[in-house]
Amino acid sequence: MSELYRPVKGQRIPMPGGEPDWPQDGRPINEFNTYEARLLAEGALEKVPEEPQQSGTSGKGK
Repeated sequence: MSELYRPVKGQRIPMPGGEPDWPQDGRPINEFNTYEARLLAEGALEKVPEEPQQSGTSGKGK
């Protein structure tokens, strides 16, 4: 799975071409897009921390 990036807390990132703003819950970066690469380099985006995966067992009943 690709790494997700979101706007730094409190920031709104408008996207060019009438696209919706960068989603607050994050999305992958297109490294070939100079605008997105610049946002990352300038510190306007932060990596969304990965949540630990659940094993699907609750551990009860043992």
